[in-house]
Amino acid sequence: MFYNKCMFTNLDEAKKLLQNICDKHWQYDKYIMQGVDGEKAHALDVLAWVEKLNNKATLALQLAALFHDIDRVVTPKKGGGFKGDRKSKAYLQHKKDHAKRSVNYIIPCLNEIEINNETLGRVEFLILHHDDTGKEVEELNDPELNYLVAADTFAFFTSIWPKLLATEGMDRLKDKVRFMIDKIPDFLRVQLFKLQLEDKYVNEVKNETIQEYYRYNNPKQSVTFSKKKDK
Repeated sequence: MFYNKCMFTNLDEAKKLLQNICDKHWQYDKYIMQGVDGEKAHALDVLAWVEKLNNKATLALQLAALFHDIDRVVTPKKGGGFKGDRKSKAYLQHKKDHAKRSVNYIIPCLNEIEINNETLGRVEFLILHHDDTGKEVEELNDPELNYLVAADTFAFFTSIWPKLLATEGMDRLKDKVRFMIDKIPDFLRVQLFKLQLEDKYVNEVKNETIQEYYRYNNPKQSVTFSKKKDK
């Protein structure tokens, strides 16, 4: 019981920390695609998805969900707005650099609110690898990382999609969707396919991209998804 109470207190303080960071860096609002408030909303959305997908989420996983993209708030000119090819090595390096900056900023902050070293180590690992490729995530075979990248992907459709579409257009957005769908494990990719979004068009693009993934990576599974669509 005491452990659960401590977890709640630390998470509650972490949410206050998120708000304080957003307030402190409000002057960067104009440089951020969806603004400071949009980034805060996305962080909370990823946390909500983590808790929906894994009802036994650890404090480390919850904290990683809250702060995985904090780089986009504190150094937005570096962390966001990639203009190049999302299928390129430059994009993959951009994502790794983004993850490192998020870690370098948030770990000292979490240390100040007395998150223990073991938890800090897990938060660092999870954030460092949250934007790895699907192959890299699979090789790491870390259950918590699987849930983090999945929650980030689910939240892409519920808190990132509209602004990114308006800013970059459908072709570039689809490349982003492919990157997100590629990195989540199969059982969570199936859950994403089953997820019914309010926006029917967004739902259609989501499911078509998942079907595309299976056509290229697992043709037998793609037949199953085609039958689901027919139903």
